[in-house]
Amino acid sequence: MARRLAILDWANRCGAVVVEDDYDGEFRYDGQPLESLQGLDGGSRVIYVGTFSRTVFAALRIGYLIVPKALVGVFEAAKWLADRHTAGLEQRALAEFIDSGSYELHLRRVRRSLAMRRDALLHAMDTAWGNTLRTTGAGAGAHVVLWLPAGCDERRAIDTAASHDVGVYPVSGYFLRHARPGLLLGYAQMTLPDIREGIRRLAASLSSI
Repeated sequence: MARRLAILDWANRCGAVVVEDDYDGEFRYDGQPLESLQGLDGGSRVIYVGTFSRTVFAALRIGYLIVPKALVGVFEAAKWLADRHTAGLEQRALAEFIDSGSYELHLRRVRRSLAMRRDALLHAMDTAWGNTLRTTGAGAGAHVVLWLPAGCDERRAIDTAASHDVGVYPVSGYFLRHARPGLLLGYAQMTLPDIREGIRRLAASLSSI
């Protein structure tokens, strides 16, 4: 929470606008959900970006913005210029899905399913590495970051994992500078046996570099 408040303080001091991309904020497993920057801000310095493609299904290409009141006209004009054919039928169906209470029931089912996958992943990682390698990001979302030892060649780790039929992604691309080597592990579409086998293979691949 302190970091969120610090970001808002910086935005107010600099006259900046913060874009908050909360694409998987509905999936939180530990503790109480953190209040969004947009909610803390009160509506003057944060553009909140959300999507239903993540929570319902990927082919439902419906997202939304909550923008500061002063910017509503700007975004309406940009939307009119960029896209005049918003899918009305899909939006009506989604609105009915939400109003009926079915969306909330769906979210609960998805959270339970993802939590089981997350727990299986963490258990497999603990079995493979114990306290040797550190992980972060397990409290929410559908990814976990596995931090590699300092000086480890991230690209080589990814290529070696691929040679064991395991797909992982680099973390360094999310840093502007002073990147730390790490691997992004997704689990949303995987079965529990595949998660366990994937970590076994990943551990074998990392032990060889």
